[in-house]
Amino acid sequence: MTHKETLLRRIAISRGNLLLMTILTIVNIASYWFELNFMLPFSAFLPFTIFDFGYFFSIELGDPSLFIAGIALSALVLLLYFLGYFLSKNKPGWLTAMLALYIFDTIVMVFLYTSVFIFDGSMILDILFHAWVLYYLINGVLAVNKLKKLPEEVEEALTV
Repeated sequence: MTHKETLLRRIAISRGNLLLMTILTIVNIASYWFELNFMLPFSAFLPFTIFDFGYFFSIELGDPSLFIAGIALSALVLLLYFLGYFLSKNKPGWLTAMLALYIFDTIVMVFLYTSVFIFDGSMILDILFHAWVLYYLINGVLAVNKLKKLPEEVEEALTV
């Protein structure tokens, strides 16, 4: 396997983790909505939390527009993740944008876990899986940057 192929594989693995995380976030939201009582930790925190807060405050305040706003904002974040996945295939800079979005997601999660929510063991699992996704996104972004710097003449000579 050439160095270029190794870098391309790292990018593909990073993108695959991004897609899986996005899909599992949708599964978590659907599980919550249909009261299936399970949560998958390999997911984004922000879209689920926005959905949950919209749902909760629409019930508490009796304003269904809050629920609609929660759905819309949650869907927007998920759409960004999907766009990032699909667009990063031809424009790898999108992977950097998805890393930034997921870092923001992680910061919000840690902030809420440490300041608002009552701590429980599942939070540790969430943090560990966020670290996993961050690792692969960072790995993919580093591979993109190395791929850009890779001289094509040297790469062609190595493959012959």
